[in-house]
Amino acid sequence: MNHLQLDDLLRGLDAVEGIQIRTRENVNDFDGGELADEPDGIPRMRGSYFFGNDFVSIHKHHRFAAMPIHKHDFIELNYMYSGSCNQWIDGKEITLCQGDACLMDRNVPHGIAPLGENDILVNLLLRKEAIDSAFPQPLPRGGAVASFIAHAMSERQRPGRYIVFRPGEGGRLHGLMRDMMCEFYDPDDYSADLLHHYVPVLLIELMRIYELDLNYEPDPPLQRGVLQDVLAYMEAHSESCTLAELAERFHFNSKYLGSLLKSRTGLTFTEWVQRKRLNRAARLLMETEMSIEEIARLCGYESMGFFYKKFKARFGRTPYEFRSAPSRSSPYSP
Repeated sequence: MNHLQLDDLLRGLDAVEGIQIRTRENVNDFDGGELADEPDGIPRMRGSYFFGNDFVSIHKHHRFAAMPIHKHDFIELNYMYSGSCNQWIDGKEITLCQGDACLMDRNVPHGIAPLGENDILVNLLLRKEAIDSAFPQPLPRGGAVASFIAHAMSERQRPGRYIVFRPGEGGRLHGLMRDMMCEFYDPDDYSADLLHHYVPVLLIELMRIYELDLNYEPDPPLQRGVLQDVLAYMEAHSESCTLAELAERFHFNSKYLGSLLKSRTGLTFTEWVQRKRLNRAARLLMETEMSIEEIARLCGYESMGFFYKKFKARFGRTPYEFRSAPSRSSPYSP
């Protein structure tokens, strides 16, 4: 099967959709035994109905009717192949557009609004064993996604864990998903093995492209002291530290750490460092007799022109005007 044939298959009407387009009511794929009753009233789908003896399964989500709130005992990646859809995940409304994906852990309550003709949502289902075999210890580093994988491999359960990815339509994720679907829908003797090998490639690609979204928090939850340590190190080394160095020192993925700092401080890493450097420069201008050039170099600026430009943008005066002001106690914001 090639990608054009796959596209025809996905856009064609399957048997369930043939019913749902007439009735607009959800039709079970199976006999109802796939749904286990739960104490919270949200039915849980049993993986045994979807996998057989394998660890990886792919299904097109049936269009034209809403999918009621439910849970799974397996991991699911929703991939928006075409169009868009609205979902309710752990009580929050999420919109996936073409090229977006959502990775959900076991037992995350979610439901899906009716899909239109051009809305093609693909569900990649993974047993825990697929993750176990894909990632022997130690796990690759990847911030939120690596933490998600570690949790999925453990027996501990924490409800409500999901990550939304918005890489755009032209990225590698689209190609990987199409290749996996071709192997699944038109299998040969080697397709099952190939699908198993695609799993770590897919998850590592998600590590590359993830963006912190909605309710994700690291597992275990980030201790308050960890962030304080990060900020203290940034404070002490604002003239020289980089985001990559900071991530390496405190064992974070750099993109995740940048997103975390933005969410907790309201500033990007670059904005935070720039502000600290300029505040230090202002303090040195007021409290010392060092030359402006010495202060600029001490605060991490090699280019005097760049230093003057940033300083004036921050304080409304050049360093010389700032130092020469009648009051040496000119205010500045920390």
